[in-house]
Amino acid sequence: MEISVFSIQKSKADNFENEIKEYIKMSSKFAKISDLTIFNEKIAKAQSAGSESALKSYDDIYEPNLKGFCIALDEKGEKLDSIQFAKILESNSQISFFIGGAYGLSQNFKQKVDKIISLSPLTMAHKIAKLVLFEQIFRALCINANHPYHK
Repeated sequence: MEISVFSIQKSKADNFENEIKEYIKMSSKFAKISDLTIFNEKIAKAQSAGSESALKSYDDIYEPNLKGFCIALDEKGEKLDSIQFAKILESNSQISFFIGGAYGLSQNFKQKVDKIISLSPLTMAHKIAKLVLFEQIFRALCINANHPYHK
C-alpha cells in the first residue's frame, strides 16, 4: 500500500515535523507513506494576489498528483469515525490525500477527487490538521491489521 499526503505549507519549522516522522516510521510496517510539502515562488505570489489566484496555483501543483484513490480534506467534507476511515484505506492500495493551502481547495479540484472528508467540524491550523491526519492514518492501518493501538 502507498499513501501520499500532499500539503501546501510555507515552512516545515515548528510544524510537528518530528511527530509526523514518528507516525510515518510506525506506519512503515503496514504501508509506504510519503509526506510531500509543496511551496514555491508561484504559490507565494498567487497567495499575495488573493484567493482566486491562490486556488489556481494550488490546482496547478496538485492536479498532476491525482493518482490512486484521491481524498481532499475540507471542513465541510464527510465526517467519518476511525473505523470508517480505516475501511477506505483497507479497500485502496494507492491513496493520495490533499490538504489545501491558506485558501483551502478550489471547487474545481474538489470535483476531481474521489472523496472529500473532514477531520473535524472545527477549523484547525494547517499543521494541526496534518498531524491529526497522520495519526489517523496510523490508527486506520492498525485497525486493519488488528493491532491493539486502536481501543
